[in-house]
This record gives sequence, structure tokens and C-alpha cells, in this order.
Amino acid sequence: MDKINAWNVLIILIQLFIISITCYQTVISTAGMLKRRKKKPVITTKDHTFAVLVCAHNEETVVGQIVNNLKSLAYDKQHYDVYVIADNCTDKTAQIAREQGAIAMERHDPHNKGKGFGLEWMFARLNEMEMKGKAYDAVVVLDADNLVSRNFLDVLNEKLQAGYEIAQAYLDTKNPKDSWVTKSIAYAYWSTNHIYQLSRFKLGLSAQLGGTGMMISRSILKKIGWGTESLTEDLEFTAKYILETGKPIAWAHEAKIFDEKPLGLKASLKQRLRWMIGHINCFHRFFFPTLRAAIKKESLLHLDNAIYLIQPTRSLLAVTQLLFITLSYLNVNSVYFLNHWIWLAILLFSYVVIPTIGMIREQKARYMHWMLHAYVFGTTWIPVIFMAYIKRNEKVWSHTQHNRTLSEDEMAKIQS
Repeated sequence: MDKINAWNVLIILIQLFIISITCYQTVISTAGMLKRRKKKPVITTKDHTFAVLVCAHNEETVVGQIVNNLKSLAYDKQHYDVYVIADNCTDKTAQIAREQGAIAMERHDPHNKGKGFGLEWMFARLNEMEMKGKAYDAVVVLDADNLVSRNFLDVLNEKLQAGYEIAQAYLDTKNPKDSWVTKSIAYAYWSTNHIYQLSRFKLGLSAQLGGTGMMISRSILKKIGWGTESLTEDLEFTAKYILETGKPIAWAHEAKIFDEKPLGLKASLKQRLRWMIGHINCFHRFFFPTLRAAIKKESLLHLDNAIYLIQPTRSLLAVTQLLFITLSYLNVNSVYFLNHWIWLAILLFSYVVIPTIGMIREQKARYMHWMLHAYVFGTTWIPVIFMAYIKRNEKVWSHTQHNRTLSEDEMAKIQS
């Protein structure tokens, strides 16, 4: 037997971490998929009011289409208003928004740029409106490049009726076939929506906010405030909400939002670097308080969110498992590595079988071959994670350019 030393202990701990996280996620996904969804109550009243907020920074190319899209929703037009937050814009975003029938809210603050600041500013404006008699039950946060399904607000109304204070809509891709990068992202979204978000919601755990397609009740905003500081305001608010209220965020599987994804790897790397910097920031601030709450309250809800905060991406976990499979196969320090067949079985079940079932249930089986794109793309998370850790203290918001509009036929498919 090889002599145990510090290196061997480290290797054992890494393996235990990877196995624990992978098996936990697999068990949760499997249990969620096996659990039947509760029969939805019949909603007879559709009278909740919404302030639909479209966050925009120099989005004159796409803002008109999202406003038109929102104006054609099935929900009663008297019960929602569309606001475009024209944040530090230097183009015609506000003008086009007004021409298409939205209420343009122009904000100019070059020292505090970014979506989080823009939302904080808009929430203050809504408070002022409420004092003058114009009140809403909830806000919905969208991006200017988005499009949504016609039933979007109907489903979010159902979540409010069911007693949820926050909900996240189904994240889909506006341009899945445009490049190998968008195909990879689309595959990841479709599978993750089912095996992660929906499975957790069915088990009574919390969905994770996705930055866009978020519905937040005005009452909870007044109670805990917005107050996000990181580059990932969605993750930060999720952690804050669960920690302060002990309640789950609802997953609105039938309300779809279509988000434009970057075509090239360079733009995607830039976007994901911002996300990962924000994730690391949130880990440092919320992991230990959330873990303490999980232990003190014996709460799986808190534990599940703590695990989400600490874990690396699924891609990094899969790549690390491949490394251990190779080392075990080559019989390198075999005492401290699981047999390569065991590693391979875990890898295939967790990262091939489970996502495949999710894709089939999402009726996306015809795109299963995009899995190859997705796992090649997934390896690019590795440099992103390391670079994000180096730049973890940065808080400079970077804007992603959007220019993808849809044809009338494509719009009709989304609206159906």
C-alpha cells in the first residue's frame, strides 16, 4: 500500500467532493423527475397587476420587438404596463420604446452602470408612483433582447395566486441554431431547465433566478429590498431571499422567455467571466451563512442553495472525473483512485443518461447530437473559472451586444 502523505490526502478529499456533489445532484434530478407534478388549481381570477421592466443599454436594434411582443400578450392589458429602463443610453432606445407604446424611463449615471443599479433606481421610481396611487402587485424583469410566450403573465399570475413571492420563467434560447456556441447553450438550457430547475421545484426546493424572466412581488421588495452589489444580481438576490425568508423561489415551467445568446466564443467567454466573478463574490458572502442556517434549521432548502453556491460548473466536474478515469485506467497511484469503471459509470449516468431523459421530456430529442457541442463548449468554463478567481474583486459591468431580431414566422412559433 502506498504511503499516505499530504498529496494523497488532498487527492482523496477532491474525489470525495466530486463524488458527493455529483451523486447529490443526480439523486435530486432523478427524484424530481420521478415525482409527479401536482395538479394545477383552476385559476379563475387574473387580476394581479404587473410592472414589466425591460432593462436596456443602447438596444435600439432589438427594443422595438420586445415591446411589440409584450403588447400582444394574452393577459388583460389593463393589468400590466411595460417600462423600458433606458440605462445610460446614447442611442435611440428610449425614442423607439415610446414609439412602440412602452413607457421609457431614462436614467443617466455614468458612475453606477449596470443592470443591478438600473433596477434599484427603477424600484425607487415605482415606490414614488405608489405614493401617488399607481401600485403594482409584482414586477417582472426582462432584457431588451428577450421575447416571451403569449401565456407569460398568465403563468406568473398563477404563481402569485399559489402564494409564491418570486418566480423564475423557463429560460429558452432565441437563436439556438445560429452557431455551435448557441447550440451548446441551447442544449444546456433545455436539459438544465428540466433536470435541475423543474426537478427541484417538484421536490419543494428552490429554483435559481436566471437574470431575466424574474417575477418579484412588490411586497417582498419592500420587505427585504433589492440592494444587490455583485455582477450577478440574480444569484445574489436568490441567496439573499432564501437566507432571509426560508422560502423557495417558484419555477414557472410553462412561461417561456427567449434570450439572445452570443454567436462567438470570445463574446461568450466575456459574458461568462462576468457571471463567474459574480458567483465567486456571492459564494464568499452567502455560503457560510446559508450553510449555518441549513444546519441550525435542519433545512434541505438552505443546504441545496449552499451546495449551488460552492460547486463548480457541471462541466468542470465532468472534466475532473475524466481525469480520474484516465489516471485510474493508467494505474497511477491506484490505491487512492476509484476503479475507472466506477468513475465512468458515474460520469455516463450523471452527464449523459440524466440529461438525455430531460431532453426527451422537453421534446428536444431531435437536438440530442448537440450534446457533443455542449461538452466541448463546457471545457471552456475551466479558464473562465480560474480567470474569474483572479479578477474576483472586479465590479465593472460589461455589456453584451444584441442585434438578433426574429421574422414573423419565428415570432409566431414563439407566440404559440
